[in-house]
Amino acid sequence: MSKNIWTKVVFFVSILFVMGACAVSEEQVLELAQDSFEKKMSQERKEHTYTTEDEVSFYIPSYMEVTEIDEYNILLHHDENLFLLFVNDFIEYDSKEVLMEELLLEEDPFIIMLDQLEGKSSYLVVTTHSQDEFQVVVGYDGVKLTTITSLKEMIDTAEMMFDIAQSVDKED
Repeated sequence: MSKNIWTKVVFFVSILFVMGACAVSEEQVLELAQDSFEKKMSQERKEHTYTTEDEVSFYIPSYMEVTEIDEYNILLHHDENLFLLFVNDFIEYDSKEVLMEELLLEEDPFIIMLDQLEGKSSYLVVTTHSQDEFQVVVGYDGVKLTTITSLKEMIDTAEMMFDIAQSVDKED
């Protein structure tokens, strides 16, 4: 009987060890976010896969669905994940303070990055939404995407959001 108990204890400790090894720390996310932000700024734009009735064209992953709210707001969704795409955010953010003010942030965000490359500004802002969730806002050249995600999914989500935001073309 004691062999059976020890087997269960070893199994339980092994599971805890594996779960701990798979967990993502906030420090790891900060480092990965910085690397990802820099890479996304210089990447090639993705090809358009969707065009709205108002002739806004952009890339979306094949698994996403689109609901057009109006000419400036587009709702993207997959399962329970929602993304609000806002086209026409033409405010120049020349400092983190201006960006925080525009986004109505009262406290310092978990992540805030702001950059400009070849005349196109971009930003990544992550704030705490709830105990286990974060609000992610990605902006690129007059396009803003917002969603709520977990710490574990944050980097992949932000990278996909950059792919979408960078691809947007609005026909005038």
